Amino acid sequence: MPQTILGSFEGDWFEVGTPEQARLLSDPVALRHLEPFLGRTLGAGAAAREAGVSVERMLYRVRQFLGAGLLEEVGMERRAGRPVRLYRAPAGLRVPFHLTPFADLEAQIAQHGRPFDRLRARAGARRLAELELGTRLLYRDSSGEVHSEVLLPEGRTLAEVRGKHFGGDYMGVLWLDDDAARRVQAHLDALREELSGQGTEREGTRPYLVQTALLPLNPRDREELLGPPG
Repeated sequence: MPQTILGSFEGDWFEVGTPEQARLLSDPVALRHLEPFLGRTLGAGAAAREAGVSVERMLYRVRQFLGAGLLEEVGMERRAGRPVRLYRAPAGLRVPFHLTPFADLEAQIAQHGRPFDRLRARAGARRLAELELGTRLLYRDSSGEVHSEVLLPEGRTLAEVRGKHFGGDYMGVLWLDDDAARRVQAHLDALREELSGQGTEREGTRPYLVQTALLPLNPRDREELLGPPG
């Protein structure tokens, strides 16, 4: 039984066995169409509404998934007019890497992260426009560290500019010893635990993009260290 990280699962695992199944499950766009069916019985119309796509596009994907063996037709929902075909996908799937179309694990991570990168850029640009923070500063501070950041209005702090708005974006390469890295990891683990179960829409909530990463870099690989400043 695989050990999960982000959620609990006690059902049966479907073992992906063909390159076509792995290809579809490695495609973020295709996966968006399959997600409504995972462990649930739905018609194409209901799945399309949940995925935010047209029924025609969903039906195209349904045919793909049926042909690949990732989806099965499990019955019909009787209603006035034409009955609705119902489909279901396994609740848990295990995708061996050797069946995927990726040349290596770096390519796999890049493909899976690309939709979130686009979403982060779109949401970040919208927030900067709302706060009228379009100009950037590039400078070396008094301690010798180089930063790239937005220009705040004269005499105002970031907290004052944000007001009641939540959110922000920070990425950077930091040099940590083992104790500091262990403390950061503990903070991230605690945050992940706090946010567990917050992935579904509920009354009084709005969606936020949350990303965390703490990964060791190779100090001898200058390409890894020469990322964007700040």
